[in-house]
Amino acid sequence: MMMQNAGRGPVSPPDEPGDLQEIRTWFAEFLSRPHQELGREGSVCPFVEPALRAGSLTLETIDYDIAGGWTGIADAMRRRLDSYAGRGWPEGKESISSLVTALRDMPAHHWPLLDEAQRRVKGEAVHRGLMIGQFHPRCPEPSVWNASFAVSRAPHPLFAIRRMALHDIMFLHDDPGLFAEYDRRFGDQYGDARSAAHLPRLFVQLHEAARTRGSAKTEYIDYQSIDVLLSLQQPRTGHPAEMTFYLIGQAKELLFKLVYEEVSAARLSLVVDQADEASWNLHRAAAALGLLARTWDVLATISPAEFHVFRKQLGSASGIDSYMYRMLEFSLGRKSEAMARRHADVAGVAESVHRALYRSSLYDEALGLLHRRGVLPGDTGDGPRDADAVRRAWARVYQEHGPASDLFRLGETLMDVAHEFGRWRSLHLLLVERTIGNKPGTGGTTGVDWLRRSAEHRFFPELWEARSVLPAGAPPWWGAGAGNPLHTRREATA
Repeated sequence: MMMQNAGRGPVSPPDEPGDLQEIRTWFAEFLSRPHQELGREGSVCPFVEPALRAGSLTLETIDYDIAGGWTGIADAMRRRLDSYAGRGWPEGKESISSLVTALRDMPAHHWPLLDEAQRRVKGEAVHRGLMIGQFHPRCPEPSVWNASFAVSRAPHPLFAIRRMALHDIMFLHDDPGLFAEYDRRFGDQYGDARSAAHLPRLFVQLHEAARTRGSAKTEYIDYQSIDVLLSLQQPRTGHPAEMTFYLIGQAKELLFKLVYEEVSAARLSLVVDQADEASWNLHRAAAALGLLARTWDVLATISPAEFHVFRKQLGSASGIDSYMYRMLEFSLGRKSEAMARRHADVAGVAESVHRALYRSSLYDEALGLLHRRGVLPGDTGDGPRDADAVRRAWARVYQEHGPASDLFRLGETLMDVAHEFGRWRSLHLLLVERTIGNKPGTGGTTGVDWLRRSAEHRFFPELWEARSVLPAGAPPWWGAGAGNPLHTRREATA
């Protein structure tokens, strides 16, 4: 990446490129003004307008290195973190000084890599007393005050660096390491109730919750946070079956997170056309889903009589409100604003659910790859999908490409994930029928009827439907001696 152009202040130089002019307009007309959906009073970004007036906002562009992917963006971020302190910021205005770097000629389907790079570099910035944020036209980052407001959507992909400020407790409270850096700089302002009276109540609550977390005692406990993990089981009756129910529920949540992380990694691999890397992540995701399916075997050991001992203690608690499960569904392509709204008022959760809902799904990126490979014609953007064209594209992959093709292997590992997810849902239905029959479910659901409809859903529907349109007889690649590199890799690690 190379520096292309730099400008400072609210006025655009006469020869400034159009993309920088659009960004400056965004500074003035969006970030520097209030917004009715923001969820609080004041401008969208309280730093921008003072920084523009003080001449302490530097805007630059760099060429996007398409071969570098998210790691290349992260390296560019680190270089700007290195240079931030040495820049000649106006005296007395250091606290509002900002460096904004726009990425020139970044393909739209690579924008998610900017989100990943920021996630990786955020901790490094915080340890220097800095904050780094990413922005692009489809950025899923929500407002802290209103999770339905996509606050970080900019006309062009860019990232911004500034000094850490008091209000950054909202972004740093949930990570002990990052909170420690924040507390070292601003902890004295929280002192006692009287000294913290000038602070917003939310700041005080988040600070107290982060400050009172326990600390581990040995390297193993510290690495796995075992003391915290094992302190989280709080069943409400003394019946041993409730502890089984409770622990399996928590284990499922951890496995949801595991599958979600693998699906997210696969999605990013597809963004940069690395189909086999995506398949490897999906292979692991499918294995974890298989383990999830086996959790129903443990719960099946709880008899109906045992379950009814503690069922009343659940109240309205229901797996339908698992935000990790919902994020996983969204990441696979089953989006629902209605389901997302169930988490809208849950602090620290709404934002994550919002990102998963509005960013591209794994299947979106898979179809984008088919389009770039010339297998799927037409537009794969944000509009309605041509299901018939997608069905024919997958059929073509299976008919023409064969196991030696990374697209064939991608289709099969996507199917592995969809198959295992469908099996998990079907076993869930059987378990509920076995345990409570046709009684209503918790969380406002109809129980078995709800689960039966859910079990009928299939992720990646055109991939399933492609089986129906494949012609009879052996495909052209059959018997050509082409191996399956993915299976070879599996066997090598067995």
